[in-house]
Amino acid sequence: MNFIAPEFLYALGFLAIPILIHLFNFRRYKTVQFSQVRFLKSIKQQTQSTSRLKHILVLISRCLAIAALVFAFAQPFLSTEEPDATVGTAGVIVYIDNSFSMQASAEVGSLLDVAKNKALAVAKAHKASDKFQLHTNEFMASEQRWLNREAFINSLQEVDFSPKFRTFEAVTNRLNGIENDANYRLKKFLIGDLQKISYTVNDPQDSSQLFIIPTFSQLQENVWIKNFSAYQPFHLPVLNEKFDLNIEKNTGNDRNQINGKLLINGLLKNPFIAEMKGDSVVKELSFSNPESDLILGKVTVKDYPVVFDDTFYFAYPTNKRIKVLHVFNKIKNNSVATLFRNDSLMNFEASAIEQIDYSIVKTSNLIILENVERFSSGLLSELTSFVNLGGTLFILPSADLDKASINSFLNQFTIKGYGAKATDTLKITQLNSKSNLFRNVFEEAPENINYPNSYLSWSILTNSNTITEPILSFGNGSSYLEKYELSSGNIFLSSSNLSTNSSNFGKHALFVPIVYNMALQSSSVRETSYILDEVKIEIKGIKASESPLRMKRGNNEWIPKQNWKENSVEIFLRDQIFEPGFYQLIKDDKVIETLAFNYNRNESDLAYYEVGEFQAQAMEKGLQIVVIDSNLESLSASIGEMDKSQNLWKYFVMLSLFFIGLEILFLQILK
Repeated sequence: MNFIAPEFLYALGFLAIPILIHLFNFRRYKTVQFSQVRFLKSIKQQTQSTSRLKHILVLISRCLAIAALVFAFAQPFLSTEEPDATVGTAGVIVYIDNSFSMQASAEVGSLLDVAKNKALAVAKAHKASDKFQLHTNEFMASEQRWLNREAFINSLQEVDFSPKFRTFEAVTNRLNGIENDANYRLKKFLIGDLQKISYTVNDPQDSSQLFIIPTFSQLQENVWIKNFSAYQPFHLPVLNEKFDLNIEKNTGNDRNQINGKLLINGLLKNPFIAEMKGDSVVKELSFSNPESDLILGKVTVKDYPVVFDDTFYFAYPTNKRIKVLHVFNKIKNNSVATLFRNDSLMNFEASAIEQIDYSIVKTSNLIILENVERFSSGLLSELTSFVNLGGTLFILPSADLDKASINSFLNQFTIKGYGAKATDTLKITQLNSKSNLFRNVFEEAPENINYPNSYLSWSILTNSNTITEPILSFGNGSSYLEKYELSSGNIFLSSSNLSTNSSNFGKHALFVPIVYNMALQSSSVRETSYILDEVKIEIKGIKASESPLRMKRGNNEWIPKQNWKENSVEIFLRDQIFEPGFYQLIKDDKVIETLAFNYNRNESDLAYYEVGEFQAQAMEKGLQIVVIDSNLESLSASIGEMDKSQNLWKYFVMLSLFFIGLEILFLQILK
């Protein structure tokens, strides 16, 4: 009998533990008080005999159970001379994990280099007349072609790192689906690093035998950029930007200083050093936007040898000015004009309801409807288009509000609108400090705030089917100011207007940050980056045209699958983008968006399973896994021996369970 993993036999030393426990129990005595001692001698002889037999039988069963389990992990096999063992053509299927985690260093080169050499050893362990398939994380249809050994070896040289992330379950299902029209003797090999994120065994569908050939990294250290996110969703030229750079490292990695740099539009903007006190750090990076319509950024950190996650790309357009339109009834409230009129970032206009220019409505970012009583059908139609195009609408209702018309308008966005009118004084008592409107407003959680009062208000009706965000609330739990985030735009509803007869909100300190941030965040929001393997991304604020959208990077240009909605488009990118960087979105021969893509960070954490740990979870799930933990020099010989052998590990697992059952039986019977 031979063993695939004979190093597990050292675990037989654990047999000393139950032996020592039993020897210790043999020497334990318990004093029992008897009132009559006439029959003590016979009882004592009978008790000692039964107890000694019980101890010996339990000891033997436990030792055999442990020994059988150790032998199972050592994967024993018997050589066989059966003619059917090697007759016919073998169909050798080799799967190489070529994901980015295989960039880690091995004794010679990277883990991928080791994997390719081990695949070569697998090929040499088989006959030249056998057929081969080489599979990788690409899951390409061409990989299912049968090759001769020479062609297989040539294909090995072309295998390179892939951004595709595949789970162990996906790989086994892929191998299980391979057609065997020629009735080859299928032998499946998987060569990989046993990284925990991808090699966790869940609910496999493949029950056929699979040979695992692990590759081991010398160092399991990595530093990576997890995310790079902006403080604010709006971006303006020459505006001071703040971004949070999230850097992480492996547990046990002793690097405390991470060097990096930030580039904006190809120019070095901010070299930095991130001090890491734990396994992660959030570094704030600030810079001023250049005078440009488009910002293309790249942040990098220095790390080696796993480098795919050391760079993060981001892109966003800048708005020249934010357009705010204040629409009032007859007399405008000066609070809004005072806030925006002299601000260089704002393009502010005010108009009475009777004199409104609908062309301004279409080009505005924020519209404030203040104290308006009646709404014409033309205005409501323009407001509907405005919100659907991504605009932000802020309604401060009049005391004499035409509730039916405004609620009819709001109902099309599944917003119930306004209910009963109240004329008593209500005190605002709650503030939602987690709202984006208060981001960077308070240095600490606000306490003991002197909130504004409402003297005349309309109740805001709730709708369980609509996502709402309360901003300010009354003491009775009802909302004073509420946000409705729609598929495109946003609608804010207030219970009262800014006149002194209705509330003192217009003169309160909270008015400035709430309404000003409402304007800032009303500018077109774009994602600054996307994940490379995202199947679908959505771009808002784009109207359909006769010609389809095209994507371009360098000299490569293609038409992706796209699904148009009322004011947005879904773009499907499966297997169309392979490299990180900047991609242009073209409509009618004009670049309308520049999108930044980054590699997925799934494999950044280089935590691996030990061979025994992986085998244990595979056995628990009922998989027929055979781990060939041989070095490169002896790998071909080990595979050759296995071709002439019968695996016995399953029988030893059953033996271990049998002896555990015997132990339980002895403990129950021999009481």
